[in-house]
Amino acid sequence: MSTRRNAVGSHPTDQPAGGTPHDAPASDGHGPDVPDLRLAGLAVAAWLAALAGLHLTAAAATALAAVAAVLAALVGAHLLGVLGRPAARFRRHGWIVVAVLVGVVCGASVTSARLVVRDAAPVRALVDERAPVTVELVLRDDPRPVRGAAGRPATLLVRADLDHLTARDGRRVAGPVRGLVLASHPAWRGLLPGQRVTAQGRLAAPRGGDLTAAVLTVTGPPTPHGSAPWLQRAAGTLRAGLQRACEPLPDEPGGLLPGLVVGDTSRLAPAVEADFRTTGMTHAIATVRR
Repeated sequence: MSTRRNAVGSHPTDQPAGGTPHDAPASDGHGPDVPDLRLAGLAVAAWLAALAGLHLTAAAATALAAVAAVLAALVGAHLLGVLGRPAARFRRHGWIVVAVLVGVVCGASVTSARLVVRDAAPVRALVDERAPVTVELVLRDDPRPVRGAAGRPATLLVRADLDHLTARDGRRVAGPVRGLVLASHPAWRGLLPGQRVTAQGRLAAPRGGDLTAAVLTVTGPPTPHGSAPWLQRAAGTLRAGLQRACEPLPDEPGGLLPGLVVGDTSRLAPAVEADFRTTGMTHAIATVRR
């Protein structure tokens, strides 16, 4: 027995002080809190390509996606050994390059498909002519007051889908395409998202940089076709009740509270809005504004 104990005890390195070897797992040089960023390049490239595509034509965005797809195929084939043996450093980082190129393909191709609708020739022809049209549209957002020149009637900004456009010469264009409506008649103020109306106005070109196809300036009232969906009516009732509850408050807090609670910035004072923009906190009052 003593011999056996001596044999076991004669190997002090079998059980080092401070615990067994299993208590200290082998480290590969990377801490457990290092984030996995292998797909970060793909996501960033997709967003940047989509953003760049909004400032291009559909043909240019398609060309960008095609070039990125060819480069991704060539780099992938090289990494797989089809087009020669890649260097060790290139093998280590080559798939990140492929992921970035795939992100460009995704962002540019999807944006190109949306630009084809935005820049459709029939709609673009009416916009270039600044043609007076009759439009059937569906509201996508609540009418929002915008600052205008002093002494002029208040202008409402309405985001809408333009479903059918009819010019005075009988030309008809079917959508839907995204549009902005600039209205001055107070009857627009009570409309809700999802409501279908008909309006008459004149088309103009948008600023660009988004998917808006046309700006429609109207001076008369809309002609509603039915009511808004029940969910939007319920939301409108909630916003109206909150506005009534805030009426006794001073202008600044009375306009800010609905913006913070439900994103209703219709009464927000310009000075308060400027303060939020200066501090980079506009997201706090933009839950409904789109």
